[in-house]
Amino acid sequence: MDQEALVSEFRRSLRDLEKDIGRVSLLLLVAPDEQTTDSWNVIVSADAYDHKTRGAAVRDFAEALRRSVDRAYWPSIARTTVLKKDDPFVSAFKQAYSSIKPGSTLHSLNIYGVEIPKAVVVESKQAA
Repeated sequence: MDQEALVSEFRRSLRDLEKDIGRVSLLLLVAPDEQTTDSWNVIVSADAYDHKTRGAAVRDFAEALRRSVDRAYWPSIARTTVLKKDDPFVSAFKQAYSSIKPGSTLHSLNIYGVEIPKAVVVESKQAA
């Protein structure tokens, strides 16, 4: 799948997601390796999920994605991960990449001990 089209779809769906779940402070597409373009872990941090259990937050986010992302892109979503806004990974990522532009692709990252071969930034906002 075309990575640029996928990012455009997620950027478009971000508006719908934020109407549905509120402010999204971090939305990343993480690939399992450098070459993969069709299997992504979608990582999100949103205020709405901070007071939910991990299971409830993942279910809610998966349902929100189904409502906002075109069905043609669903096969590219291998996994969803929901992190609280005070999660060390979220804090470290936003500190390290505070001025990164949406749509940027990052390679070979180590964020708070988490190895990431490739990530595409859909959204990264500092605290409001």
